[in-house]
Amino acid sequence: MFRPVVKLLFLTKAAFEVGRERVEDALDAVTAKASECKTQGSDKFNESRDKVKEVAGEVYQQVWQRSEVLEGQVREKLKRQVSDFSLGALGDASEINELRAELATLRAEIAELKSMRAAV
Repeated sequence: MFRPVVKLLFLTKAAFEVGRERVEDALDAVTAKASECKTQGSDKFNESRDKVKEVAGEVYQQVWQRSEVLEGQVREKLKRQVSDFSLGALGDASEINELRAELATLRAEIAELKSMRAAV
């Protein structure tokens, strides 16, 4: 009678140990799979981050180059407008010379008036 009870105790203990080992193995497998997924996730994250940095660098370069081109175009446009305005506003060289002569005459007259006032 003790023998079947003892056998039942050993079977129960063995079943408990086997069950515990299976659960531990399953947990180890899950932990290993989680670590693998984490590593792969980290690798994919790093790859994605590097790709984003690369694309951002390319976009930055394109934006910088485009801004340089636009700046050059605006400078040229402004130069043309200034030269067109200068030529249109002042006229040709003869008008410029006439204005210079008039300024010189006015300066001379002002200097003469100042000298007359100082003499009085």
